[in-house]
Amino acid sequence: MKLKILHTNDLHSRFEEFARIASAIEEQRDEKTLILDAGDNADFSRLETEGTNGRISSALLNRMGYTARVFGNNEGFAGKENTRITAETSDCPVITCNMYDLEGKKLGFLKDAITLNVSGIRILIIGVTAPLNVFYRLFGIEVKDPEQEVQRVLAEHENTSYDLTILVSHLGLTGEKNIASKFPNIDVIIGGHSHTILDKPLVENRTIICQAGHFGEYLGELTLNLNDATKKIQDFSGRIIPSQRYPQHPEIVRLLKNLAEQADKNMSRELYSVNRSLNHSLTKENAIGNLLADALKDLLKTEIGIINSGAIDRGVEKGVISKKLLHELSPSPLNPTHMELKGSDIKSALEKSLHRKYQLSDGRGAGFRGKNLGNIQVSCNVHVKLESPYRIESVAVDGKPLDPERWYTVGTSDYLQRGTGYQELANNRNEWYRPEFLKDVLEQYLRIERFLESAFKQRFEVENT
Repeated sequence: MKLKILHTNDLHSRFEEFARIASAIEEQRDEKTLILDAGDNADFSRLETEGTNGRISSALLNRMGYTARVFGNNEGFAGKENTRITAETSDCPVITCNMYDLEGKKLGFLKDAITLNVSGIRILIIGVTAPLNVFYRLFGIEVKDPEQEVQRVLAEHENTSYDLTILVSHLGLTGEKNIASKFPNIDVIIGGHSHTILDKPLVENRTIICQAGHFGEYLGELTLNLNDATKKIQDFSGRIIPSQRYPQHPEIVRLLKNLAEQADKNMSRELYSVNRSLNHSLTKENAIGNLLADALKDLLKTEIGIINSGAIDRGVEKGVISKKLLHELSPSPLNPTHMELKGSDIKSALEKSLHRKYQLSDGRGAGFRGKNLGNIQVSCNVHVKLESPYRIESVAVDGKPLDPERWYTVGTSDYLQRGTGYQELANNRNEWYRPEFLKDVLEQYLRIERFLESAFKQRFEVENT
């Protein structure tokens, strides 16, 4: 007896690739096929996802008849309301056993597990996600310890006999290996989060582990051969199927077009207008970057505001501000972050940011949805005097020389707080985060006249010789 599992993970709203995966699913599926998604299917940095509150993710999986899905961190970081909408518009159950609210109550729109009977094969499918609580708590969510919660669910089902136990996991390969080493009664783990390309399944403590990369590049396929009498796994085979082999599914393309038009309409409504244009640059001081640095300083009540210009994708033209424009300005789900940093590290990072090697470097890092790192922008109370275009002569904060040994409070993003690109910024302490994203900060401060005015105040000055 054969059972097939088709699986996806970490699509991150790459809808065009999903249209190809849909064609692959239709070719590969049969009457004994489970279709599972291991999280981060929805990425709210994509306009169509934001503009439909995650409904577009549900619609796509619904059309292809998915059996179950787990929520990854990108679904969770969208907040409880968007998480609820995404779950309640999914025809398939969302199974995530370790996601609670801050009062310790299970989120009512999530299931711990589901049970199926496929041609006489009794199957228990459990879902689990990564406990990134430093950010989850900002959105009213608490993710409990994966091992303890998986143990709880297994214990709750121990009096029922199953032929096959499957874990759909958004823990990453290291976490999935750890679960497999401790729970030999889990037969299969369909994984995600680490974006691992497994050409063939791994076996850890007799548990079969599969992952299919990320961004819709592959559809995973696992075929289990079960003993007709005992229903136990005799052998298996697995592979990943490149989506580029397939054309885009015409029905998925039509569905995407309709939902994209709906999202565009929802996001294009006027919020307010601005009376001037703010330019953007990856290599030079610019008005929109200055405004965001000022805004972070004010929002977080710090001594200095710092942001990389790569966190912003474009400038602002005089006229209408809409949710769509704000999303285009800063699609990355990055949080305003308070931290303390020594003056010496601030100066070192600022000096590095004068060089194109850093400005135009690949900006990839956790949460980043842009392309280049960009230069560093500072708040208007910081004056940087340059002795040459690439070397700092002095830095002053509120008219006083930057003290290399003093710890300054800094308003920034979690991206820079991790030291992405500018490693000195990781030498911080006493960090904490706010639940807004940078685009929300821009929405709040672009409407304030004094911040528009201060955006044009120069912060970097080349010393005259």
